[in-house]
Amino acid sequence: MQRRQFTRHIAALPLAMPLGLGAAGLAGTLVGCAAMEKENKQRQVASVLSFLYPGKDTPEPASAQVAEIKVPFRIGVVFVPDEKLVADQRLPEPERQMLAGKVRDAFASYPFVSRIEAVPSLYLQPGGSFANLDRVAALLNLDVLALISYDLVQHADATGWSFLYWTGVGAYVIEGDRYDVLTAVECTVFDVKSRRLLMRAAGTARDKGEASLISFGEKARAARSKSLGIAVDQMTLALKGEVARFRETAPKDPMIKLVLPPGYDPKSAVPAR
Repeated sequence: MQRRQFTRHIAALPLAMPLGLGAAGLAGTLVGCAAMEKENKQRQVASVLSFLYPGKDTPEPASAQVAEIKVPFRIGVVFVPDEKLVADQRLPEPERQMLAGKVRDAFASYPFVSRIEAVPSLYLQPGGSFANLDRVAALLNLDVLALISYDLVQHADATGWSFLYWTGVGAYVIEGDRYDVLTAVECTVFDVKSRRLLMRAAGTARDKGEASLISFGEKARAARSKSLGIAVDQMTLALKGEVARFRETAPKDPMIKLVLPPGYDPKSAVPAR
């Protein structure tokens, strides 16, 4: 905070400050200004590469095995584990399940999917790799898994006029903190047995705003949820296009072998159960 701004705000403090509160209030003001001037960044990462290829900087070459898919197939949707987050920074499981439900909708009207299941996040372990996917698929009787990953960066700092001051009834903060949330989300869909990537889609979002110090935590959490929801909506829209493309290209792809049941109509549209 600029010295002249600080002096001007000090001069504006109430004169009728209770005895003993003046020094404490001034100290609180100094601490508040110093704390609010410090840049604050939080990053939440749930990386599909770190999960599938732990300890490696780059992914392994694409699987050379042909993906043999029995139509209709069963698919699971799950968030990959996040990386080294404290409990209050983690995306809550109910919110994960709600967002996974949006991804589920991208597959819901296609006859080549017989069942779609939102898989609890705790079924995947950090760095679990494809071996973890194999166990989950065997446990839940799934053929394909859609992995949701994200990278969320929240930047917060104080504007030049943000100010913490004291009155006879407690502390007040002038509106001035601001937050800026950047989010990238991706869904990668794998055939479990062949480990072949079948499709992928991504979405991004940005949310900016201001909040007081008192309400900053609540508004910042709301901003993270809002930004993630917008990114997932964008990703889901892109995923719907990828699913439609998969239906058209998979029968002609030499690395994909579709095993179709008798009487299967690829042009029909029946909601998946």
